[in-house]
Amino acid sequence: MTLTRISQAVALVLAALTFWVLISRPEDSSVTGMTILDAGVLALLVSIVFGLSFLGLRLATSGSITYWSGRTGAKQIWRLGLMIFVTLTIQIIAGRVLDYHRLLGPETSSVVFLLTWTLIPAAFLLAGLVKWPERLRSASTIRLVLAGLVAVCFAGSYSYYSFVSGEPNIPSTDVLSIMIVDLIFGATVEEIVLRVLLLTALLDLTASRFQAVFLSGVIFAGIHAPLALVGSAVHGGWSMLQQAANAYAPDFLLQTMLGMVLGALWLRTGSIWLVVLTHAIFNLGPTLAYDFPLTLPAPT
Repeated sequence: MTLTRISQAVALVLAALTFWVLISRPEDSSVTGMTILDAGVLALLVSIVFGLSFLGLRLATSGSITYWSGRTGAKQIWRLGLMIFVTLTIQIIAGRVLDYHRLLGPETSSVVFLLTWTLIPAAFLLAGLVKWPERLRSASTIRLVLAGLVAVCFAGSYSYYSFVSGEPNIPSTDVLSIMIVDLIFGATVEEIVLRVLLLTALLDLTASRFQAVFLSGVIFAGIHAPLALVGSAVHGGWSMLQQAANAYAPDFLLQTMLGMVLGALWLRTGSIWLVVLTHAIFNLGPTLAYDFPLTLPAPT
């Protein structure tokens, strides 16, 4: 199956997931007694929204300027997949061990995340299993300023909305400073793996800016799913896992969209610091609102 077919299949799955989320939210009493006609209209609306979203993504990824290239082919993709799998597995195992010894908390979760997502990718890079891409050119100052303004305003709006719609918790200045540093480090390691390495490799392999951003956005959300669901699976079994999956589904869709936004920003600027800053701003509001660093519903 080609990556084009994979992208099409994933898009259909996302559309089906969106439809399922809309008709299965327990707090929405309007779905009670939904007729086939109602379901058909809802499916049509979902199709229209997805069509417009993909049109927007097409426009966001249009152009031909390439800032980074690895020229590594399919091997880089498979090795990156292995690297991400190993990193995620070790992170989950370490979290379960800490949880077993009742040591798992926001601080220890953050430490485990930063250590695993820093040391393991670094080991792959140093061993030559994964290659760092080559910078071909730099974006102009005007492009960086304009793209930065749009990205920061969009991320800031999302972050503010997440903050005021949650359970706002303003920490002390010292704690807030540590939290911001933690968010920046977390955003940095994720952007290096998912944008600098993975998106660049996907672009080299597919030669399609649209597919590279779309697939990297889905993977961005996908690596957070096990972390969001593993606790429920361990402590509550299948029934709690189903409830957790139902509650997490909207966050998965949101993270997919935010991953595509960050991917389009990386594609158009090639600026590591700009995507890191935007990513950190996305995470700030949800982190303050829910007082649990680096966990959902923050995009992370």
